[in-house]
Amino acid sequence: MPRRVTKLILPFAVPAEDRVKAFTKDMEMAAIFYLAESDRGKGKGRILKKPAEKLIFIAEACYPIWLIPWRGRTLLFDGLGVTKHTLSYDILPDIKAFDNDIQGSAKTREAYSVALSQNASYFQNFAGKEEKTIEGLITVPDFVQDFVAYLSEVEEIEKPVTTEAVLSPTIDESEISASIDELSDLRARLKKDIKNLGKSMKLLSMTTREQVKALHEEIKEIRKKFDQKIEKVKPRVTERTQQIQERYDEEITRISKRFERQLRHLHKDRVKFEKMQERLTAEINRCEAEIKSCRLRKDEGGEIHWSQKLEKIRKKLPTLEKSIRDMDRKIEDVEIAKKLEISQRRTKRDTRIEEAMKVLRELEASREARIRMKQQEITSLKDTTSSIINQMNEMGKSKKAASNELDRIGTPRRRREYALGYLPLYFVCYETELKKRYLVYPPSIVGSMGILTKLKGAFGARKMKSFLQPRSKAITALLNQLVILTEENPVFEKEINDAGIKASILRTTALRVGVKRGLKELRDEKWISESKLQTFSKLL
Repeated sequence: MPRRVTKLILPFAVPAEDRVKAFTKDMEMAAIFYLAESDRGKGKGRILKKPAEKLIFIAEACYPIWLIPWRGRTLLFDGLGVTKHTLSYDILPDIKAFDNDIQGSAKTREAYSVALSQNASYFQNFAGKEEKTIEGLITVPDFVQDFVAYLSEVEEIEKPVTTEAVLSPTIDESEISASIDELSDLRARLKKDIKNLGKSMKLLSMTTREQVKALHEEIKEIRKKFDQKIEKVKPRVTERTQQIQERYDEEITRISKRFERQLRHLHKDRVKFEKMQERLTAEINRCEAEIKSCRLRKDEGGEIHWSQKLEKIRKKLPTLEKSIRDMDRKIEDVEIAKKLEISQRRTKRDTRIEEAMKVLRELEASREARIRMKQQEITSLKDTTSSIINQMNEMGKSKKAASNELDRIGTPRRRREYALGYLPLYFVCYETELKKRYLVYPPSIVGSMGILTKLKGAFGARKMKSFLQPRSKAITALLNQLVILTEENPVFEKEINDAGIKASILRTTALRVGVKRGLKELRDEKWISESKLQTFSKLL
């Protein structure tokens, strides 16, 4: 059953918001005729004179644009296939092979660790890139935006348009449907890739968690096993270390007592010397006092006696001071010897204790070494897994971005059925003996003769271009491709020439009369002068 296709047509010219005066079809045709004639080559040039161009036709044509519903949006397709859009598709590495490798190696941790190591960069880069070209698909944002705004002025038509050169789509419904199927297939592939990446990440994460859990259980077993051995050995080691400690404590005590006795004797002798020093000092003070007393009494005999005694006492002091210093050195030497001998005993004690604890220390070291190895395995598994998942996550983000971009193609405006919209334009053909030349006048906004236009001082064709202003650069760029298509495709050129001659706005007397009326209306609004009116009217 044939698909129902709604036919839509858009107006060529729409009055600007500030335009108050009415705008007629006659004015539209007259303005286009004026521009076309102004753009016609007049054969200028003195040395290499170019031949004058002949105006063959000015035809109002309709450029086909498909409006296709897809997933709640409306896609735009160029009916003549001039436009196309290429979609790039990144190819994922073989996820199934990766999953099989992970699952197959999970039976032993050694094999799993090797598998992770070998696949550490598996998802670092995509396996390649595919490109899919959708003929006719229009994705230029400016065109889509301007065309959607343009649709607010659309009219639905039921009868065929006979007054215009309607360009038949070269891309038909079946090709459009095939393109839609390709887009849907690409979207499904993107969603499938995202889903497969998610499942693979989940599988990898779960498998690693299981391996890590097993390692934690092994660590518990190691602790339990070695703790039992340590507890078994510990009482014997503790008893032995206590015996060693007690033995050396006794030795240290004996050494301390021996040296303390020596020190007591030395300190005792030193105290004796100090007492002697104090007595001599007291005697010196007494002699000095007696000498002073004798001098006061002028007892020369007494003064000599005490002076001689003072001298005798003073001679004893240096010897006594030396004895005290010697005694201090002996005390210091004994204290040093005590410290050294005690230190040596303590070193021997510590060595013997360490020897006694060697079995315990080795058990503890073995336990910590085995636990550390397991912990390093856990860290390695986690780090490698995290790295691979990050790579997969980046690929997932890329796929989601591509999927979102695909979902944003077209316009959010919803349609229930296919529609064929017609973009109006005027297509002009010029001819010389050598070749033909074509020109497109795109849909326009009709301006008003405001103060700004008057101040610009524009005249002739420049002024007329202020009257008819292209409504969209993007739409104009697409319609200008019609000129290239006509020049490059002889079959299409013949078809559009035949249609253009039949639909020319100058083909009948009635149409020419309408153009003349339009020229007068343009003159009345001061878009053209009286002389231009007469000149262009004669051409009709």
